[in-house]
Amino acid sequence: MKRFIARKRVNYNRIKLIVLLMIILVSTILSIKIFKGSPNIDIANNLISDSLNYSNDLSFLDIINFNLSGPETILKSTFSGVEMVEDIKKVYSDSGDNKENNDKVNDNKNEPILYIYNTHQTEEYISSSLANYNITPTVYMAANILKQELEKYNVYSVVEDENIKTVLNENGWSYKDSYSASRLWLERTKEKYPSIKYYLDLHRDSVSLTTNINNKSYARIMYVLGMNYDGYENNEALMVKLNDYTKEKYPGLSRDILYAKKNTFNQDFNENVFLVEVGGNNNNFNEVYNSVLALAEIIGNVIGSEN
Repeated sequence: MKRFIARKRVNYNRIKLIVLLMIILVSTILSIKIFKGSPNIDIANNLISDSLNYSNDLSFLDIINFNLSGPETILKSTFSGVEMVEDIKKVYSDSGDNKENNDKVNDNKNEPILYIYNTHQTEEYISSSLANYNITPTVYMAANILKQELEKYNVYSVVEDENIKTVLNENGWSYKDSYSASRLWLERTKEKYPSIKYYLDLHRDSVSLTTNINNKSYARIMYVLGMNYDGYENNEALMVKLNDYTKEKYPGLSRDILYAKKNTFNQDFNENVFLVEVGGNNNNFNEVYNSVLALAEIIGNVIGSEN
């Protein structure tokens, strides 16, 4: 006759309750204060770490790799890919200091050849769980990551850091006048940085499409050419090179070139002004990030080879 040995049942409901309480506690603390050096953060870290201790003094926070004094660990637990977390961390650490960083680029031997700006600076991507931490991924964030990645290809750039709403308000303009506002940026940048030859207007589209390349999900990109001005063929030549390289190296990433016959998009300012739409409003930042890395390689090889 077989003997049955009673086994102690694991109380999964209790574990779920503990985890839920920890999430609520962390969210509450983050809502109150989330910056380095705050005594509240140290107390919170100790409180949570002491509440769930494992063998060898390994705490719950150690297991999930989460540290209240380092907001980047939130991103690390939300997104896959350490590189993206580090890039976003750098964007946040540099935010507010872009003027200083841009000037540093111009002061050293690596003079910028590319100006990156966002006519529609507030365009957002899906924030998903980041919304709980007041972090909203935008096309401006994508522009700053692109700037960092381009340096790997020895293409140095500056990113426009002025809030476009400021320009609109100062001139009594509305959102529909955004291209008039970014035109002022272009004129100012040309005067300040004589070394700049290329001007990239980075956007987020309203169409959200993805593609899978080597088991990675990418937000699809599109090149946009305005044609309502004389000499658009020169701008077209640059975009054709970029699009051809995209198709060769990243099949399926490009949605091709959109020819806008009734628009200029400030591309009449210079023969090397080009507009790129990266993803759409329903793309998450994982997908956008992968596309930005690809775009850095594309621009780095096309523009880099010409300089």
